[in-house]
Amino acid sequence: MVEQLRKTLGALKPPSSGPLSLLVRRHRLLFFVLFFGSIAALSVAISFWIRFEVSWLVKVPNWSNWLRSMLLVAVPVRLIVFYAFGLHRVSWRFAGLRDVPPLVYATLVGSAFDAAILLWAYQGAFPRSVLIIDTVICLTLATVGRYAYRILDHVSRQVSPGPRVRVVIVGAGRACNLVLEAMNSPRLNTYKPVAIMDDDRLKQGITIHGVTVYTPIDSISEVARKHGAEAIILAVPSAATAQLYRIVKLCRETGLPLKTTPDIWQILQSSEAVTRIQDFSLDDLLNRRVVRSDVPEIHRLLAGRTVLVTGAAGSIGSELCRQVLDQRAARLICLDKDENGLFRLEQELRRNHPGADCCLFLGDIKDSVRLRELFAERRPQIVFHAAAYKHVPILQFHPVEAVRNNVGGTLNVARLAQEHGVERFVMISTDKAVRPTSVMGATKQVAEKVIRELGVAQPRGTRFLTIRFGNVLGSAGSVVELFLKQIRQGGPVTVTDPRIERFFMTIAEAVHLVLFAASMGEGDEIFILDMGEPVKIDHLARQMIQLAGLVPEVDVPIAYTGLRPGEKLYEELWTDEEQPEPTVNPGIRVARRRSGMTAAAGIASDLELLLQAADRNDTQDCWRHLLRLVPDFAGRTGHDAEIPPEAPASAPPPVS
Repeated sequence: MVEQLRKTLGALKPPSSGPLSLLVRRHRLLFFVLFFGSIAALSVAISFWIRFEVSWLVKVPNWSNWLRSMLLVAVPVRLIVFYAFGLHRVSWRFAGLRDVPPLVYATLVGSAFDAAILLWAYQGAFPRSVLIIDTVICLTLATVGRYAYRILDHVSRQVSPGPRVRVVIVGAGRACNLVLEAMNSPRLNTYKPVAIMDDDRLKQGITIHGVTVYTPIDSISEVARKHGAEAIILAVPSAATAQLYRIVKLCRETGLPLKTTPDIWQILQSSEAVTRIQDFSLDDLLNRRVVRSDVPEIHRLLAGRTVLVTGAAGSIGSELCRQVLDQRAARLICLDKDENGLFRLEQELRRNHPGADCCLFLGDIKDSVRLRELFAERRPQIVFHAAAYKHVPILQFHPVEAVRNNVGGTLNVARLAQEHGVERFVMISTDKAVRPTSVMGATKQVAEKVIRELGVAQPRGTRFLTIRFGNVLGSAGSVVELFLKQIRQGGPVTVTDPRIERFFMTIAEAVHLVLFAASMGEGDEIFILDMGEPVKIDHLARQMIQLAGLVPEVDVPIAYTGLRPGEKLYEELWTDEEQPEPTVNPGIRVARRRSGMTAAAGIASDLELLLQAADRNDTQDCWRHLLRLVPDFAGRTGHDAEIPPEAPASAPPPVS
């Protein structure tokens, strides 16, 4: 145990620096005096030689006295001035453009002192041209010396660097540049980049820090084999979730270890150095934050406003709360009926935003009296409606509750928002509302129609928007959470059908696009997030097993259980009638009402009958009126809805 701990701690120790770097760091002040003293003396000597030996101007034979005097003055003066400007504290290994201005200022100030002293001592009879030449030469030598140090330090570390891991970097953008720069540092000098992969064909053949870029990423196996790569490093923070899964799949096919920089997402926003590289894991995928907090459109929407988030304790709702507070909202109202969830959310928000005005409101969206109290007291200006029942198989057995919550609750919140003059009402919808086969999808489609009808009824009042997207990674009760738990237990990992596909996006990505879409909305629109290509759930399960360092079907078995009640093989994000158009944000499309599009108007009577049936707990009537409101429903109905899609029609329904 002790030996294992010793090895672990030894592995964490950074690689040793180059010999030149170690010498300078141990004797920093001595090196400063020797380097800048030599620069100052050499600059003076070169200046006199240029002026009196090379120049075609009048030559003075006895200029050695001037030379001695200037050496006695310039060397100590420049050392004192450079020290006063803090140049002795600047890291020479990472010298960059930002270090040039202090060097220029110090050189000019030092030259001014030299001129004042020498002109005073010689009563103005000192060659001014030498002072000017010395300023230019000194600045040139000091600047070149700085970068020469970096080059020499790099070379000194390459003389005997020891064994280096040959790596292929995926992604040829800013993240790749940071990773390559980090590999020139002592800490990550054990890695040697041999190739860069990217999908942008315009980058084919270019070099970054001397490393060639190859396209597309699909050819990574061939490139890795050609260059004798021993590992792959991901540097693609801008990749959509579906793209990242494709990249991970291609990388895994090479059989090489897959690595990443764990802080790359923060690095890209703070321009800090990459400090370490470690194995790519599932957590790196689920916790990706490729969102920006400095988007002016979102800031203008939320800054100084009172914002209400329903379903605030849920996965989407809690992330909405985080990002709303990041935009300096004046007040955040968090509504949820989950007491424990609200408590956890409050603790997190108070800890991360100690000065924020957060109001936690325990209540149910089905309780119109409680909601009216909330709107009357808190006066929200923007509402994000994320509260909903979402689990498809469960709602198949409880259609009445699905109608009460997803339809009745949405109607309650939306009507009160309209009555109290809320500026924008944003409803979070789902791809399951498109040609639904489940109770959950059908009720969400009705909720979409409710929102559109309210927007049409008062076009100059509250702006009603709907934002539709697919599954989010890492949400409570999601398939990813289930797979992760099953893998930790040793399996089996249960997949309903090897053909089933779903759209995926991380929670932070989805919420960021929700806020951006909300800032664009003018009312009566359905915004659809670009989820990329759908992901096969079977492939997802296998990749998660591999990311855990295990082998599918060997270490962890996979069991196919069949589709559950209400599920379908493939999801869609829009209907043929909608045909969304692109927006200024490539991750968002918008479907506006068209002349041929089925209108939401005229649903009021059927909606009222549906909610009355739910109040009576009349399941049969609920189904009848639900089907009238959702004419494109494609699943089983009534008691048959409780039967899995591929089960025999005559099979008895499962006990609820």
